[in-house]
Amino acid sequence: MQAPDPIEAILGRLMPPALSQSCEFEIAAMIDELAGPEAENIAKIPAKAGAKRWLIGGGIAAAIGALCALLPMKDRPAGSNGLAQVTQEFASELVLVSESDRVESMTDEGWQEDADGAAMHTLRMNLVAENSLRDEASGMVVQLSMPREEILMMPVSSF
Repeated sequence: MQAPDPIEAILGRLMPPALSQSCEFEIAAMIDELAGPEAENIAKIPAKAGAKRWLIGGGIAAAIGALCALLPMKDRPAGSNGLAQVTQEFASELVLVSESDRVESMTDEGWQEDADGAAMHTLRMNLVAENSLRDEASGMVVQLSMPREEILMMPVSSF
């Protein structure tokens, strides 16, 4: 194996030589000359103007949202539930075509203790309830899927 000094000398020859001071000054002068004169009348935009615009826009959007939320409440009588009224209106137009429940997956969670300290065998189930509804006016069928997760705990009988 060669000594480290000759390897460093070989690598040193591969590096380009550094520029002289006069060459660096000439390059800097050429770049300044190509850049042209400096602009003196530059108007700076304050940084807070953007934040102020966002704040004003957000306030306008919040006011419009509040107005849209409060207007429907004005037309309805006091003490009535708007969701119940909407549901009753659409319920007369929709007919239940089919209804089903299915188990998507079931995993064994093993034995666990309940609040009383009794041993329970635990199963975690992912279930999906599906309803098909037909709109009387248009004849369109809509399918609603409602996934849910249930935990089934069965007591373990002792021998």
